[in-house]
Amino acid sequence: GAIAELLHIAGLILLLASLLVTGLRLVGWGLVSLSVADLAKSTSRYIWLGLALLVISGLILFVPAANIYYPNKIFWFKFQVLLLALVAHFTLYQYVTRSKQVHLWVARIAALIILGLWFSVAFAGRFVGFF
Repeated sequence: GAIAELLHIAGLILLLASLLVTGLRLVGWGLVSLSVADLAKSTSRYIWLGLALLVISGLILFVPAANIYYPNKIFWFKFQVLLLALVAHFTLYQYVTRSKQVHLWVARIAALIILGLWFSVAFAGRFVGFF
């Protein structure tokens, strides 16, 4: 239980920190000496590692308590937002981090959407236990 929770938190930190660094670069802050593409390439392995840790530890946490999580509306909200975050990641995030030239406002809006969705997943996950 406790080890799975620690792995879940570690996965969350890896994922969110990597996305935050890239998101800040998309809006023109942070590591501006690096190109968005280079930064996204450098952080992608941490995003994938974080996501893998989240999935594995999430299953370990979910299975023994499925009967508690299943009727929880916040739990299902978390997964709806997670689905949106994954879709945004594999479409919008990939577009703005791989394109040679993206208009600044498109990059900024993309960063806000992507960060907003992923942080919403994290906050929803935190509040699952309270509802």
